[in-house]
Amino acid sequence: MDPNAELTWPNAKQLADQLLLESTGKHLSDVESQVLQGSWDGKSYGAIAEDLGYTLEYINSDVGYGLWTKLSKATGEKLTKRSFRGALERQWHDRFSQTDRIPTLTSDTTLSISSPVANSALPTQPYYIDRPPTEQRCFEAIVKPGALIRIKAPQKMGKTWLVDRLLHFAEQQNYAIVPINLLRIESAVTSNLERFLRYFCTRVTRQLDIENRLSDYWDEELGSNTSCTEYFESYILQNTDKPIVLALDNVDRLFPYETVAANFFSLMRAWYEDARILPEWQRLRLIISHSTDIYPTLNINRSPFNVGLSIELTEFSQPQLLQLTQKKGVLQDSPEQVKDLEALLGGHPYLFQQALEQLRSNREMSVEALLAILPTEAGPHAQYLRNLLIHLQENPKLAAAMKTILQASVPIRVRSELGFQLNSLGLVRFRGNDVETRCLLYQLYLREHLEEF
Repeated sequence: MDPNAELTWPNAKQLADQLLLESTGKHLSDVESQVLQGSWDGKSYGAIAEDLGYTLEYINSDVGYGLWTKLSKATGEKLTKRSFRGALERQWHDRFSQTDRIPTLTSDTTLSISSPVANSALPTQPYYIDRPPTEQRCFEAIVKPGALIRIKAPQKMGKTWLVDRLLHFAEQQNYAIVPINLLRIESAVTSNLERFLRYFCTRVTRQLDIENRLSDYWDEELGSNTSCTEYFESYILQNTDKPIVLALDNVDRLFPYETVAANFFSLMRAWYEDARILPEWQRLRLIISHSTDIYPTLNINRSPFNVGLSIELTEFSQPQLLQLTQKKGVLQDSPEQVKDLEALLGGHPYLFQQALEQLRSNREMSVEALLAILPTEAGPHAQYLRNLLIHLQENPKLAAAMKTILQASVPIRVRSELGFQLNSLGLVRFRGNDVETRCLLYQLYLREHLEEF
């Protein structure tokens, strides 16, 4: 065999698997193999995530980062998504010349298959439905220097899906992307300003795959905010000539920590203002998503929540629900039954998708039978509904407000902060300054269970 022969994907996969087996004692997982193949084919993380049905952050931050770290240790080289192919080719030719054959897996090993339990913990398939003109407005905004996009919607309304969509678009423009989901950060970090900002800088550094030089720029005498800004301005933004899209999902996570939130969001506003006059800051594009309007106390001139492009996601329209049935492969020719589901669930993306998934997984179930179990513990939303109920039970003022709303036959006025909290949970919607239960499913389930509380 020719030792200069080009390394093919099947052999590259075998080699990567063998390297990990020798280094860690474990084979490539299924999703690692899929990410490796997508990267081998030159696909962006966004395209890989879309193909596999995972979130972009999961593919980028969890699978991709872990895979390159393990392969770096196995090869003794610093590997990235951009450089791994050359490293594998060097490894292959080295082994090929020594053994005069393509490296193969040992005869007593087979590729591991992830267990159903492990797979169930991974993000589920996002059957994305466009909500015109939302996506186009965001696409037009993100290509502008120093852009800031704010995405607001109650929980489970599709904020993360839209963020992933925008990051995929940004990758197609050859922008660097940095997705950060703040729900993943532990409380010990979010409650301390210096720890949080150092975590934030470190996370951005890792996702951009550049050397961590935080210690060179962090100065306790200058303070955390100034040190963080200096690190971005003098190091991160100088290490790329591409625009960087920084997507902060679920920023509500910081709201209870007033000192951290006030400083961090003031920083985001300052960077946005700097982009108006400083070329280096114009390369930074910000995406911020959140569920509630209850922000920390911020001076109007120091808040990022009143500038940039504001996007508020709404429920699906009936044509969008019908489009979802086409993607799911159920009820495509049954618009009347789709209306029956809509009467119970409204146009709530998550609730509707889960109901369709139940029909898809159990083809013998009728829509009538599904409608009967949806408000019960036997329905596909049971765990989600229980979690909402537990949250209300742990917050007596919220529970009392929700009971009052459930008992009313028309939209009513409640204390504004309680209305905002219930809206962020997705339980109610505003009608002017009044609120009403978002859908009949919540009415049926919560009326029964909150009466016991």
